[in-house]
Amino acid sequence: MSEPTQVNALSHVALAVREADPIADVFVNALGATRGGEELLDDGRLRVVFLHLGPVTLELLEPRSPEHTVAKFLEARGPGLHHVSLETADITAMLAQAKASGARLIDEQPRPGAHGTQVAFLHPKSFGGVLVELCQSVSRKEEH
Repeated sequence: MSEPTQVNALSHVALAVREADPIADVFVNALGATRGGEELLDDGRLRVVFLHLGPVTLELLEPRSPEHTVAKFLEARGPGLHHVSLETADITAMLAQAKASGARLIDEQPRPGAHGTQVAFLHPKSFGGVLVELCQSVSRKEEH
């Protein structure tokens, strides 16, 4: 039997917010975070803003459309923790391993994420109520 695929690092912790800029300002002013890049994803329906706190990266998710899944999340649960993203060198193998173990997958195949990454989500019902994102970077050295 082959060795299990492993998680290499915490990629980021994502927070669902209605407006990213005021929350980013609080992290910068109160905790000394630095702003990283930002992107529009999902055909412009989601704005993501990255913040860096030492070795920790936070991703603020600001929906730009009421139909986006993050907008629906905010409507149902309010702002707060959206998902935890785990870095892996082989996302396809990690998805297969998770599925073989009986974990529920949201994404059967990886899809494009921020900064050229490939991502896939695992269902929170399999992970104690936490939405888990698997993330494979082009290079871990790239700016998040």
